[in-house]
Amino acid sequence: MRGKTKLFVFVFSLVSGLLAAEKKDIPVGIYFNPLRDQPEALTYGYEGVKIALEENGFEQVCYVKSFKPEDLKDIRVLIISAVLGYPSSWDLNQVRENQRKFVENGGGIILIQESIGWRKIFKDNPIFPEIGRGVPYDGKTYAPVQLTDLLVVDRNHPITRKLPDSFQMQYDCAPLKPGPRGRVLIKLAEEGYVRGNKVKLDNLAALIVGQHGKGRVVLMGPLVGLSRLPREMENPPQGGELLMLLSAVRWAAGED
Repeated sequence: MRGKTKLFVFVFSLVSGLLAAEKKDIPVGIYFNPLRDQPEALTYGYEGVKIALEENGFEQVCYVKSFKPEDLKDIRVLIISAVLGYPSSWDLNQVRENQRKFVENGGGIILIQESIGWRKIFKDNPIFPEIGRGVPYDGKTYAPVQLTDLLVVDRNHPITRKLPDSFQMQYDCAPLKPGPRGRVLIKLAEEGYVRGNKVKLDNLAALIVGQHGKGRVVLMGPLVGLSRLPREMENPPQGGELLMLLSAVRWAAGED
């Protein structure tokens, strides 16, 4: 009996240690600030991203409603997912400056789809133009790319080392172009779909990374927190998209 007890304690300790090793004590803030009187101040993908992190060992995930330094002082990685509009009382120049300052001072930021600067806010003044920006898929038309494979083109980076060579997006993707200090890790396949039509895509990026000041920047074209099926809704990513998101958070935090 004593031997069995020792064995149980050993196995319990081993499993507990493995589970503890999987826990990721990275404080992550996800922007979400709903306003009933301002329906245009919309954000998509926030809940799907939050669920994905919480289901995969991230224990310090919270929503944030502002980018003021005092509200982000305990956050290590800031995720801003597909913001179509900020509160009308906000100064967008200050919003942009606060995001850049957060990274400059050592934080990590992940900007997803619209939040990069693509069709809506910051279209003409992206947050990190030196790293990358959203672009028209054909040079003139702003529309998301759908049902198109994502291709890893740079494996010599912590975000992509464990990703499959190619994987599918679960919703859609803003086509991106790198700036002079941006590094493209993932591209869109040369043939894709836009508004249900098969089109040729000319060297468009889906994931770009870079550094600003003391911190790290991830520009993520795919809207990873939303899904088309079973119906259009907030949903955590799966497969390669999930691995991409989790690895991006770790890298943005400076852990890799």
